Amino acid sequence: MSIEQLKELFGNQEAVLELVQLEGGELALRNAGSEKEPLVKIQFNDEVKALLGDQTAVIAQHMIQAALFGLLEKQVNEWQAEVVDEKPQFMS
Repeated sequence: MSIEQLKELFGNQEAVLELVQLEGGELALRNAGSEKEPLVKIQFNDEVKALLGDQTAVIAQHMIQAALFGLLEKQVNEWQAEVVDEKPQFMS
């Protein structure tokens, strides 16, 4: 994913995201104040909700943070990648 795609997705580089609970009980990540389709939805089944209790939103937040960290790490790795178009002189 390019930085341009991220800007389009989040609106700008300094996006303010919010974790909200939708009417159906799903937790959703969206641009703050936006009424567009959420960027991410997380839905736990009843067993997991009962197990997590009042920590359900915290667990969802950690899941989203891990996903965003992975996305940013992937982007940084792509920026740091060195592209070599030359054929190697020796094959090992």
